[in-house]
Amino acid sequence: MADERAQANLGILRRLGLGLWYLLPANPILVRVVFGASRRPRHLWLRTAYLTALAVVILFASFDALSGTASLTDLAKGASRTFQWASTTQLALMCFLAPVFTAGAITQERDSQTLNILLSTPLTDAQIVFGSLMSRLYFVLMLLLAGLPIFLMTMVYGGVTRQSIFESFALSGSTAALTGALAIFIAMLGVGTRRTMFSFYLLIAFYLLIVFVLGTWPRTWVDAAPAGIDGRKMSFLAPLHPFLSLEVSLNRVSAPPHGHLAEYPALVRYALAYPSSVYVTWTTLAAIAMTLSSLLLVRRGSKVGEPTWLDGLLKHFRRASTGERTRRPRSVWHNPVAWREAKTRAAGSVTLRWTVIVAGAIASGVLLPMYLAGALSSDEVRQWLAGLIATQFGVALLIAANTSATALTKEKESKSLDLLLTTPLTSKYILWGKLRGLVSFAVPLLAVPVGAALVFGLMGIFRDEKVPVTWIECGLELAVLMVVYTAAACVIGLRVSMTARKNVSAVMYSVGALILGCTISWAIVHFIVTSVGGEVAALFAPFAPFTSVLLLTNPRWLFDTTQAFENNASGARVAALIGTLVATGVYAFAVWNMYTALVKGFDMTMRKQTGT
Repeated sequence: MADERAQANLGILRRLGLGLWYLLPANPILVRVVFGASRRPRHLWLRTAYLTALAVVILFASFDALSGTASLTDLAKGASRTFQWASTTQLALMCFLAPVFTAGAITQERDSQTLNILLSTPLTDAQIVFGSLMSRLYFVLMLLLAGLPIFLMTMVYGGVTRQSIFESFALSGSTAALTGALAIFIAMLGVGTRRTMFSFYLLIAFYLLIVFVLGTWPRTWVDAAPAGIDGRKMSFLAPLHPFLSLEVSLNRVSAPPHGHLAEYPALVRYALAYPSSVYVTWTTLAAIAMTLSSLLLVRRGSKVGEPTWLDGLLKHFRRASTGERTRRPRSVWHNPVAWREAKTRAAGSVTLRWTVIVAGAIASGVLLPMYLAGALSSDEVRQWLAGLIATQFGVALLIAANTSATALTKEKESKSLDLLLTTPLTSKYILWGKLRGLVSFAVPLLAVPVGAALVFGLMGIFRDEKVPVTWIECGLELAVLMVVYTAAACVIGLRVSMTARKNVSAVMYSVGALILGCTISWAIVHFIVTSVGGEVAALFAPFAPFTSVLLLTNPRWLFDTTQAFENNASGARVAALIGTLVATGVYAFAVWNMYTALVKGFDMTMRKQTGT
């Protein structure tokens, strides 16, 4: 009897072990991705670029520590500074790469029509969910592990502890896990489309940017937290944001002692005293909860079209259509390709565009009465206005890059490009229509930030302010620069869309090229501007997208003191106008050259891709 019971228990353990083995290590979906996709040269180059970026950051950050006359104390401080830069770079790369890798889970199975085939296999719901999740997170986790030796090198001279390295990797890993679980949850809900995929990583970027900006606002700081060297304190939002939590782990800001938070509830006290641990905990629990919830939604997509109790309830409130259904005629532009891209939903999500426009208008509308009521000083208004305009402009550039990246790939996937090529339309006509329509689609996104700058400029004239929040001509200069920068983003996306075959890869490369270009131009121009200052800096600032926004909305940052700014305001205005005109001409010339190159290579590229 005892032997039979032991055999039964052994059989249960064996089945449990096999179930766990086939759930993750031997999961067919995970094995297919690891042994198939991991051999692609693209992933090799991506890993190489990731490690190269970390190595370059560490090399430049450790220049002082590598000097021959440095003492052991200097070496330890240099190693600590190097680790801070490397950890920040790693987390930034994870916040960018994790959504890119995991967002494909939203649409890939549905776009390739393999989801129903997957549901007809003997795979369980858990195998489908965990296989899809880990196949997305596999490359992200491998990137983290690949960078571990580089971080361990910073421990040679001291100043860096194992706990700091562990917290840095835990913050990056938990952030990646949360984005992966959210992508799988959206995919299993069955609401995923290509627009949803873009909205997915745009929402993540919004959250990271807005919460971080609020975390640097003094009104969100914890009074009990000790002030740092630069006077900053830890924010209440630190347990909710990876970069704010990382600043506490790197000792850039200090968390308040647990005993100094007696006025807060127990859970809040612990969260404020240990923000990094709390962030890792809640993101991990949220990832687990969304993954388990996805198990209940796997088969939900196979029942699409079947009536539910909600459909029956809504049926009683729907209005029945009577008579013939018609639609108002549309007035098409002279170039129908441009009209199609700008006016129809084929170019992008109209809902997303109006959401961004309304949100920007509300934020700018709140800022104006606060300034008129005296709740914010002129310097604070300039900083907030610069942040709002930069955020809206960044979103406009991302949307322009996304829509332009899919302008031709969506035609290829829907097989409508072949139909378009059989018409008398020339390549120049098609590409010019695409470019014009894409810019027209993105221009309404620029209306709100330009309007906000003009309103504050007019307010300075009506109130006869000696030094207004912004000058009236800055809004016009901002409009011209934003349009030409948006055109540059659109032509880059068109270039990627012409050579790419899939929407996902086209969006990834286009957005990556946009971010890389903005980062390089900002680094070069920002170095020049901060080195020279004054009127000369105002001349060079318009040559990079975000330094131009900062100049035209907050020109005070170009001068060391407020008195110097007031004395040289007229010279800075003239220099900014000249720089704007020259930068507009340079970027317009670059856009035209890229457009003509696209026209020359269009026919040959299309023949190569179609095999004709």
